[in-house]
Amino acid sequence: MHPVLFKIGSRVIDSYTVAWTFCLAFALAWTRNRASRLYGMDDENVRFALFWGFLGILVGARLGHIAVNWQDYALEPAKLLRFWEGGLSALPAILGGGLAALAALRRSKLPLWPLAESASLPAAALVAVGRWGCLAEGCCYGKVTDVPWGIHFPFDPAGVARHPTQVYESLSALFLLLVLAFLERKIGGGNRKAKQAVLWPLFLAGYGLIRLAVEPLRGEPVMGTLAARSWSLGVFLLGAAWLAVSVFRSRKGQPAGEGIL
Repeated sequence: MHPVLFKIGSRVIDSYTVAWTFCLAFALAWTRNRASRLYGMDDENVRFALFWGFLGILVGARLGHIAVNWQDYALEPAKLLRFWEGGLSALPAILGGGLAALAALRRSKLPLWPLAESASLPAAALVAVGRWGCLAEGCCYGKVTDVPWGIHFPFDPAGVARHPTQVYESLSALFLLLVLAFLERKIGGGNRKAKQAVLWPLFLAGYGLIRLAVEPLRGEPVMGTLAARSWSLGVFLLGAAWLAVSVFRSRKGQPAGEGIL
């Protein structure tokens, strides 16, 4: 573990914050580039939607963490305002960012699917790299195990190892990224015949499955684990339903229209 990246005087710059901040900035920049280059979106509209999407990510990440750890905040309500102390949750962040971007695109009377497709690969990369910040911080740790690849965390007694759930999620997200990249080459970008979202629903369903597989190995309290599993299942079902509608509309030759697809 290497939670402290460096210090500036008495100010501590932690690895977790740096890793996730860098990854989020990269993902947003990559999404913007893909939206204009591959999907033909106007750059001004993309920037407007991504700005609100970014705010939605921050709000969703914070509210999701509060919902999962509500008992801690109930004991000390003042922690609700101490946003600089961390406390973020990936799944609600994705949902919050998506809803905020959708609202922005609705206001501009633009379809969601091009921006959603643009964000699919960057979102997978964000998780794949960002989870190493969790490993450096020592958070999101797994349960005690005796598997050969178990990792010792500093807060445990000597000889105790835990599942490296951060690495499990990172490698799974990397595999998902490669699958999405392969499919995008097959179906094309904005010039595809069927103007429907495919990659983003697959990302949602795939990441939901990843979290459903990893959550049972996490070492958080039971209440937090159950809440996280509920989020995971919800994201998987949303992605699966969205993909089913996209496939149905594509076969029927229907345009994207005014729906979220």
